[in-house]
Amino acid sequence: MANFKTRARALDLLGRQQIAGIPTAINELLKNAHDAYADKVDIDYFRKDNLFILRDDGVGMSKNDFVTRWLTLGTESKLVNKKISPPPIDKTKPLRTSMGEKGIGRLAIASIGKQVLILSKAKEEKIVAALINWEIFELPGLNLEDVVVPIREFDTIPSEEEIEPMKKELIDSIGVLLEKDDISIDEAKSLSETIKNFVFSPLAYNKSLIKDYSLENESDSGTFFYISPVDEIINIDIDGNRESKDATKIEKMLIGFHNTMTPDHPDPVLDISFRDYRGDDDTYLNIIDKEHFFTKEDFELADHHFKGKFDAFGQFKGLIKIYHEKTFDHIVNWNGNNFKETSCGEFGINLAYVQGLKRDSIIDSENYNRITSKADKFGGLYVYKDNIRILPYGDSDYDYLEIEKNRTKRASTHFFSYRRMFGVINIDNQHNYRLKEKAGREGFIENKAYRQLQGILKNFFGQLAADFFRDDKTAGPKAEAWVEKRRELQSAHLALERRDKLAKVRKDKFEELIEKFFKELSENKIEYDVQDILNNSLLEFNAISSIKDHDVASQRLLDIEFQTRQILSDYKKKISIPYPKGFTIKKTLREDYNSYLKELDKIEFNVFKPAIEQIDLNVENTVKILHLELSKRRRLEQAVEFISSEAKKVNNQKKKDVSEAVVDISKRVKELTTDLMIDLDDQIRIVKDNFKTLNVSAESDYNLVEKRKELEDDIQLVSVRNTNILDTVIRQLEGIYWQKNDDNQIITNDQITDALGEELDDLRERIQTDIELSQLGLAVGVIHHEFSSTIKAVRSSLRDLKAWSDVNESLDGVYKNIKINFEHLDGYLNLFTPLNRRLNRKKEEIKALEIKTFLIDLFKTRLDRHDISFKHTKGFSKATLFGFRSTFYPVFVNILDNAIYWLNKSDAEDKVIRLHADDLGNIYISNNGTKIKTQDNSKIFNLGFTRKENGRGMGLHISKEVLNAEDYTIFLDNPKEGSTVTFKIEKIKIEEND
Repeated sequence: MANFKTRARALDLLGRQQIAGIPTAINELLKNAHDAYADKVDIDYFRKDNLFILRDDGVGMSKNDFVTRWLTLGTESKLVNKKISPPPIDKTKPLRTSMGEKGIGRLAIASIGKQVLILSKAKEEKIVAALINWEIFELPGLNLEDVVVPIREFDTIPSEEEIEPMKKELIDSIGVLLEKDDISIDEAKSLSETIKNFVFSPLAYNKSLIKDYSLENESDSGTFFYISPVDEIINIDIDGNRESKDATKIEKMLIGFHNTMTPDHPDPVLDISFRDYRGDDDTYLNIIDKEHFFTKEDFELADHHFKGKFDAFGQFKGLIKIYHEKTFDHIVNWNGNNFKETSCGEFGINLAYVQGLKRDSIIDSENYNRITSKADKFGGLYVYKDNIRILPYGDSDYDYLEIEKNRTKRASTHFFSYRRMFGVINIDNQHNYRLKEKAGREGFIENKAYRQLQGILKNFFGQLAADFFRDDKTAGPKAEAWVEKRRELQSAHLALERRDKLAKVRKDKFEELIEKFFKELSENKIEYDVQDILNNSLLEFNAISSIKDHDVASQRLLDIEFQTRQILSDYKKKISIPYPKGFTIKKTLREDYNSYLKELDKIEFNVFKPAIEQIDLNVENTVKILHLELSKRRRLEQAVEFISSEAKKVNNQKKKDVSEAVVDISKRVKELTTDLMIDLDDQIRIVKDNFKTLNVSAESDYNLVEKRKELEDDIQLVSVRNTNILDTVIRQLEGIYWQKNDDNQIITNDQITDALGEELDDLRERIQTDIELSQLGLAVGVIHHEFSSTIKAVRSSLRDLKAWSDVNESLDGVYKNIKINFEHLDGYLNLFTPLNRRLNRKKEEIKALEIKTFLIDLFKTRLDRHDISFKHTKGFSKATLFGFRSTFYPVFVNILDNAIYWLNKSDAEDKVIRLHADDLGNIYISNNGTKIKTQDNSKIFNLGFTRKENGRGMGLHISKEVLNAEDYTIFLDNPKEGSTVTFKIEKIKIEEND
């Protein structure tokens, strides 16, 4: 009798070589965690240490479970067998359908890295640890029984030293294989080197990692995988092509593990996190950010929705909602199985669809861009079995329904695009058990059940396109809702597009003028230009002395005065920027314009007014020097003539512009009405021509009625279109009006439209801010609840520590440092706490150097990383502030945080932040980073204003508010020497308070 023998390579063939890649392997581990009744799974990938850690809080395994199940190939890990006990479950939670079938999912770990340390604990059991090197299983000629898997039991999570004996046992087993000549010297050396380099402490890592996973208590359970070295391909899977907008392989496979996009989705049973630590510090990137995937809010915003059930015969019955306006009860028949029961079984669908062009969509621009950006990455029809995703369905590269393939053949009849749909097919183990996954998790086995599923869905999308999304003579009656609404949207879009195109040119010009003004202002160009005008006029005044005839000289003097005033007036017009008409501008640009008006007032007072006075003085001096006589009446007449001439010139030009606009509009309206009448006349001629060729005698009464309706519809369609267009034009023309208000000012509809546009922009910005603040408020509520529940114990401990520090000088510094930092934290959090529950704080004199010490402790790493010097003057070292530390510290933190950000953005060679103080106790914070724009000086303390990417515009506003509450203020001062930006903190004077 002979028996089968199993080579060690069988594990490599069934595991690493069977699985499509690392993302699929990770997905398998997530499914295992689901089957183990875990609530959370945390993945931490440390690139520098080449270490991949996956932890779950499932039921875990005892040593017996690990040996008899995990290390046993086949289905026995998840399925009941007569010889072994059933798989463990958590009786405190609802029963979960097992996702594993073939018992090889655990072998997928080999795809992630060369070796793994497994720690697992079942409740009331010890921690079982096993060390596996997967490279051994790749070697030819070895049988499974030749490979050693070291196993140990621990009471607590082991340290680095406690893992060493397991490594030694594995290395010794390699030595035995070498002695038996089962492996070569090079193979033994390579394996031993890999095992020796497996150096880390599970205990230390578990203490430092985010989220608490404890295996210390009897009631604790869970499984940890420590994989190292990690296959370098994982970095490519995570990073993808940085220049591409497509999702990375990791994102495609892991995001959407549970269905969270449909409004009625079941609650996810697993909370999954994947942190990618890319550098030396503790910063990481969250790979599976739930906000990156579709949300139920995105789903509800979509243009069209399709929800229903496919019964056991493949027939669909459900609701079709078009543009949120029209809902149809709809049936889609399928005869692919001759109306017999299918092998695939009944299943549900819930799908959202976004139109491919913005002009055809009802979604607002901001949300449309956001949702289609997600759709470009994650769009598709996902398949969920008992709310666990089946790979690779949903991946935009896997067109399993040939939707894109058919669309490339004929887009007019194949409406749907895979990248514009997002939704789910819901199946379950009870009704769809014949749909089985391939061993390599690359989709379903292509059996009869799967082919029927494909056929049903292909027929479904083809029939939907024909029933609802055709704009030709083959369109069904239900397509009218889509056709009419799409035409309405396209007409509105075209009108807005034309308006926006015109507005953009004017808006760009307006913005360019604002920028040019502030540039010339910062360069003092306006003052220089005005001075040049005065200098040139002075030369002409001096030249009058060469004119002998006093009458001629007097007239020349008046002419030069008139010309100089004219040149000065023309220059003032040149730098004047009228408020925009016919388009709205954003709040920031409006604020820039307000800053421009303020600066213009200053220029009027400081430049133009003195210039006019200088002209008058030059006239008087010339008169005195040359002993000329000027008629005061003549000078006044000339001044009035100058003003009148200017006013008439401006108004005549505007009158001409208005007349031309009226003529142009009248011409365009006439052309439009003529074109519309021509279209109608042409359509009538076509209908009559068709009527001539109609064989009336050969038609039945029923067909004659239908034909008459068809001919009437052809004419009526053009007629209705024309009248709708003309009604729109009439409304626009009627909308041109004006009237005088009580102050005799003319109010036009243009001003009202602009005001409404500005108000709309403001409201949009305010809504976004309110949403962010609402989210912040919810987070603060949670923080406040947790903080309040522990604060009493902390305060009590602080009092105990104070007692110890009073009798132990070495503890005094520790106590003060903890107390200061606690007050700082308390000052932030207690903004949301009633005053009577605040920490008993008191105002005190705070040395400025103590603030600097605090800032160094907080920012030292960032300052060093960006090579920024942090200095202070002697004056600062002597300065003090009076108040709460928790008031002043956050202000300095915010200013320094901003300074570091803008220094890092600047091209300054020696980056410096400097703290100053003057004899009056005023504090100055300077840096030589990016200069603040002149137009921003008055608004950097406004709530919501920021020039930072992804900034909120809250820090400086809050800083000013909290300082004002303590009778201090902060503002932007003139830059100190060697700096570009200086903030000043000073005590508010009593008279200012009054």
